[in-house]
Amino acid sequence: MPHCADAARPLVQAWRGLLCAALLAVSAGGALADLTPGTPGAAARQPGEVPSLDEREALRLTQAAVGRSVPDFELRDRRGQAVRLSSYRGKPLLVSFVYTGCFQICPTQTRALYEAVKGLDRMLGERQFNVVSIGFNQPFDSPEAMRSFAAQHRIEHRNWEFLSPSREQVDALTRAFGFSWVATPAGFDHLLGVTVVDANGRIHAQVLGDRLRADRLGEPLRQLLLDQPPPTPSTLEAVVERVRILCTVYDPETGEYRYDYKLILEIIGGALFFFSVLVYLLLEWRRQRRERRPSCPAPQPVSGSRV
Repeated sequence: MPHCADAARPLVQAWRGLLCAALLAVSAGGALADLTPGTPGAAARQPGEVPSLDEREALRLTQAAVGRSVPDFELRDRRGQAVRLSSYRGKPLLVSFVYTGCFQICPTQTRALYEAVKGLDRMLGERQFNVVSIGFNQPFDSPEAMRSFAAQHRIEHRNWEFLSPSREQVDALTRAFGFSWVATPAGFDHLLGVTVVDANGRIHAQVLGDRLRADRLGEPLRQLLLDQPPPTPSTLEAVVERVRILCTVYDPETGEYRYDYKLILEIIGGALFFFSVLVYLLLEWRRQRRERRPSCPAPQPVSGSRV
């Protein structure tokens, strides 16, 4: 005859499983209980089914955000200081959404973004763009949590900040960027990628995937940097930076950007040809000018009587 403890063991294990699921739901900000099929990016489900992300709808919402102006939200940085998104205007901005309670996907994506950013720094220059990671699991992704997340994964970049919105801002903020997320018993199901914002605060492109490479981020960044008008007055440093960006190309063998020496030689050759033509035209103009100048006749001896 089984003991009472043995008979109750399956029931205890079941309660433990339910308790773990409840704790995970709480760590997800309580959004699991409020989730409905009408939530952007959430797949329709039957009662009792685990929530999941509708990838097709999430992709549609992501692409629909391209061309949209980013609202001027006020967030907090790792030190708890207020930061407005408008303060990043003037340069392209890379935006990534993460949650600090993630132990696999978000850290992997953040490290991949870090490696890509370091590759872009070497060729495009680290002063050419900014990067922000935004924690969307509020109130758990606090400034302190974002600071610990950055330190834990060794993200050290002076133009990269980790920001925390208020809990009331999360829905409007993620909708503005076209970022879809769904709370699940294991955490969050969300799209992986980076939003590229231009210098005027308008969404330029969405680069999706967990393996972010320098070439995928570099193409929209190079396009933005080359299309933006040069500073007035244009300085020699600005001209050199523009030429340097123009002369970079992605090397798939090394996974980094490098100088396109063929293009550099073509530019130098074109400049020498233009200079040679200019010198030739100048010399020809001076020659023709001399030929058209009237010459003074030599004085003739005067005939007549001698004195």
